Amino acid sequence: MIFILSLILFALLVILGVKTFFIFYLSLFLIMIYLFMISIGFSAITHAVIICILVTAITLFGLNGVNVKTKSSFKAIMIILVIIFLLTFFIGKNANIQGFSAESLESIGGYSFDLNYNLTNVFIGMYLLTVIGTIIDTSISISSALNEVHLNNKHLDKHELYKSGMNVGKDIMATTINTLYFAVVAEFIGFFMWHYGASFSFLLNYKAFAQEIIKLLLCFIASILVIPITSYITSRALLKDDTKE
Repeated sequence: MIFILSLILFALLVILGVKTFFIFYLSLFLIMIYLFMISIGFSAITHAVIICILVTAITLFGLNGVNVKTKSSFKAIMIILVIIFLLTFFIGKNANIQGFSAESLESIGGYSFDLNYNLTNVFIGMYLLTVIGTIIDTSISISSALNEVHLNNKHLDKHELYKSGMNVGKDIMATTINTLYFAVVAEFIGFFMWHYGASFSFLLNYKAFAQEIIKLLLCFIASILVIPITSYITSRALLKDDTKE
């Protein structure tokens, strides 16, 4: 069944274009390299940051070319990466979310627990990769929309362009947050059925639930922050680019 789904995905990517197909599998290859590097003892956080930067650059510049909107989007995402890294690092070191939940004990019971890497760092790296995957689409959508607005309304100043970006971002934010929310809810339907009747305080302190909720909240924060930052950077970059012509 997995093979059939993979063939369908391959066919759809080919239809969309060779470039899309290449970028997708290159990003997948980078993730595999990341997993290999941390498995042999390299820093999960350092390599997560490197992979985030590479995936962002490949996705933006590889699919959309090097121009004002992609460069603005890249700068905005790097700012978000720094903010989320600091926040994630603080949470990862203080929330005790590393390791596996009780449900995983049976499936991992036969494996060695003598690991050569820090699971806290692995979770921090995982959160960074998840956040980057969430905000790339939002950022390039806003910068592309602002670019079109600017091309058709050359008289708009930076404040009006910024406001247009915020208006576009609000619509994107609503759909992004709903998508993330329902993805987590769908994933945890079985969990909620298993723990039906448990108190909210119990669920909030349950490792598997806390891990997903923290990841969801980080994605929410990043998805909201990327809107004003991308709008601000793009609006000024577009006007600055006009002065060079």
